[in-house]
Amino acid sequence: MPEVNSLRMHLIEELTDLLDAEEQLTKALPKMATMATAKPLKAAFQRHLVETRGQITRLNDALRHLGEQSKHKTCEGMKGLLSEGQHMMKKTPQGALRDAVMITAAQKVEHYEMASYGTARTYAQVLGEPAVARLLGQSLKEEKAADGKLTSIAESTVNKDAAEEWQAQESDGGVLGRSARWLGLTVGSARRRLAGGSRGPASSTGIVHEHPSAPRIRRRRPATRRTSRGRGKRSRR
Repeated sequence: MPEVNSLRMHLIEELTDLLDAEEQLTKALPKMATMATAKPLKAAFQRHLVETRGQITRLNDALRHLGEQSKHKTCEGMKGLLSEGQHMMKKTPQGALRDAVMITAAQKVEHYEMASYGTARTYAQVLGEPAVARLLGQSLKEEKAADGKLTSIAESTVNKDAAEEWQAQESDGGVLGRSARWLGLTVGSARRRLAGGSRGPASSTGIVHEHPSAPRIRRRRPATRRTSRGRGKRSRR
């Protein structure tokens, strides 16, 4: 990579970086539209794909205005953002939560692009390139609108649906968890009662014993009478 020794060269580097960023995004947006559950979100991704293709055209026009040809350069910033977003989407089940995750990822991308377009437009204005500044300003306006649309979708439906989805899962999990704990305690208590109430080898044969707290019936001994020869002799009849 040649040394950047002027603001003009820095602008060209930024435009080249943005060009690759937008090309990466044209590959990611169709996948995001397919994975989206909410119809407004799906439509927003599809609409922004069309806008992104137009932004690529503007970037090529801006480079031509500066007397430069487009060249390949990997935008590491966009690559990292898209990789992070795809990782989060893959490990999130389909539904409102994944829609919320995709909005998060998409807005990170939008803010990255807004910062890049805004800076590049300012450089073009300072360098006396109004045509380039105008092209970049159009793309910046679209990025801001796309970010605002994502915020609107999140606040109107997706965030609420994701929260209700989580609360429903928590409610089901709580009931199941309490039921499992109750069942475990009940079974464990029954086992302890059976183990404590059994006596001797009869416990292994299924013989039912009387409860330890049941009153015992004492048998009366045969009557005895006292004699002159000793005590405890049984009377003869």
